[in-house]
Amino acid sequence: MKDFINKDHAQTLAVNRLNTYDLIWAYKQEWFEEPNSRRGGWSGVGRLELPTGEGAFKVFLKRQEDHQRRTVRHPFAGEPTFACEFRTMMYLQRRGVPVPVPVFFGKRSVDGHARAILMTEELVGFRSLEDVTSDLFSEGKASVSVQRQILRGVAAAVKSLHAARVQHRSLYPKHLFVRWPSDSVPEVVVIDLEKSRIKWITALRMVYDLATLNRHAAHWSRTARMYFFLQYLGVSRLTGWQKLLGRLIVKRTVKRK
Repeated sequence: MKDFINKDHAQTLAVNRLNTYDLIWAYKQEWFEEPNSRRGGWSGVGRLELPTGEGAFKVFLKRQEDHQRRTVRHPFAGEPTFACEFRTMMYLQRRGVPVPVPVFFGKRSVDGHARAILMTEELVGFRSLEDVTSDLFSEGKASVSVQRQILRGVAAAVKSLHAARVQHRSLYPKHLFVRWPSDSVPEVVVIDLEKSRIKWITALRMVYDLATLNRHAAHWSRTARMYFFLQYLGVSRLTGWQKLLGRLIVKRTVKRK
């Protein structure tokens, strides 16, 4: 896989001397999230504001070393998790699923160490669903109408993810980002796709991801959870198999707790 540079941002990267793998890897940055050590290596995230003629271009810069995941393409040694995430992002982007916009991707093997870089546009004006629901769903801080607008946006984003046959495998509220202009419907973007995989069995995608979201959706009332599920399915009431699906989701929710 050769290096990827988003053509819309190539000039900005060039002006800021961040248009090659080596320049980006050598860039000194403060960590937005301290590197975590897992999978036999490390992975960390930084946030950059790159000067442009019209202000600052904000991006997240993720770098990792020996942070591998076994895949069908690389069943033994594995490949960088950012390579998996980048490939999934491009796949979903082509299918109209709302995901962060990739700016740069590259990977190298250096002295026996597998390294990878993934740069994406910052989601300016977005907040995590975790924060949004904490503010608006707890103690009746927002009307039912407002809550339902948010739930409809979340349901549409998750439904589009699953329609593309992708299981997120870590669908926590902190991995769904919401922007809600006052004169428009909420926009919802799915992030952190490192663990995502294509799953051909529809029920597996739905049960595993929706159980994870259900388990971690603090402040959602029982009514809100049912409304979300109905919106996700695109129905006004549940049929026999949909009721069975709901029971499976609840069963897995309780089991994983």
